[in-house]
Amino acid sequence: MDKNTLIAVILSVIVITGGFMIQGVLFPSEPKPIVQKTVQILPENTDNNQQATGNAISTPDKSNLVPWEDGDLEPLDREIILETELLTVTFSTKGGTVSSLKLKDHLDNGTPLEMIQNGDSGVNAFNIYFGSNDAAAVNQLFYYKKIDAYTHEFYRNFKLNENDLSYFTLKKTYVFNPNDYMFELHISLENSINEYLPLDFNGYSYTLGFGPQIGPEVEKIGGRYEYRKYYTYENGKLEKNKLKNNLYSVASNVSWAAIAGKYFTIIGIPDSTQYKITFSDSPIDGINDASELFMSRPVIKSSRNVDVFKFFAGPKLNSALTKYNNPDKNSFGTQDLNLDEVIDTSSWLGWLEWILKKLLVFSYSLVPNYGVAIIIMTLIVKVVLFPFTHKSYESTSRMQALTPKINEIKEKFKDTPTKMNAEMADLYKREKVNPMGGCLPMLLQMPIFIALYGLLTKHFDLRGAVFIQGWITDLSAPESIFYFGNLFQIPFLGWTDIRLLPILFTFTMIISQKLMQSPGANAAGGSSMKMMTTLMPVMFFFMMYNAPSGLLLYWTITNLFTMIQQKFISSRSKKAKAS
Repeated sequence: MDKNTLIAVILSVIVITGGFMIQGVLFPSEPKPIVQKTVQILPENTDNNQQATGNAISTPDKSNLVPWEDGDLEPLDREIILETELLTVTFSTKGGTVSSLKLKDHLDNGTPLEMIQNGDSGVNAFNIYFGSNDAAAVNQLFYYKKIDAYTHEFYRNFKLNENDLSYFTLKKTYVFNPNDYMFELHISLENSINEYLPLDFNGYSYTLGFGPQIGPEVEKIGGRYEYRKYYTYENGKLEKNKLKNNLYSVASNVSWAAIAGKYFTIIGIPDSTQYKITFSDSPIDGINDASELFMSRPVIKSSRNVDVFKFFAGPKLNSALTKYNNPDKNSFGTQDLNLDEVIDTSSWLGWLEWILKKLLVFSYSLVPNYGVAIIIMTLIVKVVLFPFTHKSYESTSRMQALTPKINEIKEKFKDTPTKMNAEMADLYKREKVNPMGGCLPMLLQMPIFIALYGLLTKHFDLRGAVFIQGWITDLSAPESIFYFGNLFQIPFLGWTDIRLLPILFTFTMIISQKLMQSPGANAAGGSSMKMMTTLMPVMFFFMMYNAPSGLLLYWTITNLFTMIQQKFISSRSKKAKAS
C-alpha cells in the first residue's frame, strides 16, 4: 500500500470523526414546545356520573360495597401488577397507563430488563391524548377492573364542558397471554347519548402514545454501539425513517411502526384504521434521550367505537418475532406481520455475516464461553485468510527489496516520465513482482472484517455474556478496570472509566504493524511508515475506546495471531535465503 493511500486513510478517519463531533456541538437537538388541550373529567357529584346509559360505566355506590379485586369504589391512585411467563407489567391508575414492563428472561445488571425508561419525567407508557400528540396527556385517575388473570380494564367518564348534559366513557383494556411478548390494548369510546362522539380536534379524536424511552437504560444513546431507530412497515416494505427537527410523521396505511434499539424493540401494530404515525425524540422534562411513538386516530363518526392495537415489547430475536408470521404459532392468530424485518442485517454482506454467526455459534458449542468462542473463531478466520496475508507479506517484501532499483530508475529518468514508467514496468516483469500485490489480498479481507464488525456489535447472545469474571462481564458492552465517573469526567472526551482492552488493542496493533515491515522499510518512505504505525493505532484507540468488549477482544486477538504469523513467515523466509 503506497504512501498516498495511507495518507488518504488517515485523513478519512479524521474527517469522519471530526464531523460527528462538530455536528453534536453545532447542531444540538432543541426541545419541541407543547400545546395543551383539555377535556374535563365528568364531576363525580353529578347525576350523570352516578348513572350511565347503555354500556357506559356507572360510578359504584359507596353504600353498596363490592370486593376490592372486582373494582374500585372510587378512583384510587395505585399500581396493579400482572405476571406472565415472560413479562412483569405494572399498571398505574393515573391515565390507565403502564409504568413498568420488565422482561423476565433478559437481565440488566442482574435484574429483569426494564422496557420503559422514564427517568424522572413521571411519564408512563400508553398515554391517551385527546386530539393529536401535542395535547396534554390524560393522566386523571381511572377506575380499575380485573377481568381475568391476563385482562385488566381501566375506565373513566369525561365531558367537554361542565355544563354539558352528555358525557362519554373512555375505556382501556389490556389483554396479555402467558407466553407472548405481544399483547393487545383495546381503546373503547362511547357517548352517553346516541350522537357522534364529541371528539374532533383538527381532524383527530385521540392519540395513543408510547414513551418516553425504550429500555435498557444506557450511558449514551445515538452512538455507534447503542442507538434508536424508527421503522414503519408499509405496503410489504420496511421503511427506515429519519427524524427531522426531532419529528417524523406518516399518514399512509402502515402495517406496524417500531422504535428499535440494539437488542430490544417496541412495535405498535394498529388495526385497519388509517392512523397518523408520529415519531419524536424531543427531550422532555426528566429525560434527555426520548424516543416516542404516537398513533393518532382520525375523527370517529359514531356514538361508540373500539380500536384494537397490538404491541410487541421484547428482544430482537428471530425466534421471538417470526412466530407472528404463522397463526398456528402465536396466541393472537396473526400472520405475515414480518416483525423480524426490524432485526439489523448488513445489506450486501448479510450472507457473510450469517456464515460468521454460524461459525461463532459453532465455536460456542465447543466451549460454552463466548469470549473463548470469539478467540476460536478468530483463529479459524486467520487460518482461512493465511494464504492471502502470506501472499500480501511476500509481495510487500519483494517490492521493498526492489526499492534501490526503483529509486535508481526514478533518478535516471526523472525528466522523461514515459521512459521511467516503461523501465519500471520492465523491472516488475523481469522480477515477477506485482506492484499491487501487497494491497489486493488485503482488500479481499475487508468484507470479512466489515461483516465481523457488524456481527460482534449486535449479536444478541453476546449481551450479558461473561468472558472473565470481574473484568469482562458483558461482551456487548465496554469493559472497565476502574470507574472514576462519580468524581469527574475527562473533558471533551466524556470518559468515565479506565479500560484495559483498548490499551491492549492499541499496543498489539503497533507491534503487528512494525512486524509487517521488512528491514528495508526504513529506506525511502520510512518516515511515513513510522508515522503510520504510530498515528493509526492512536486514532483507533480514541475511536474504539468505548467499543463493545467482544469487538475489541476479536481485534486484539487478531493482532496477536498476526504477530505470530509474521514471525513465522519471517523465520521461514530467512531459512529459505540461507539455504
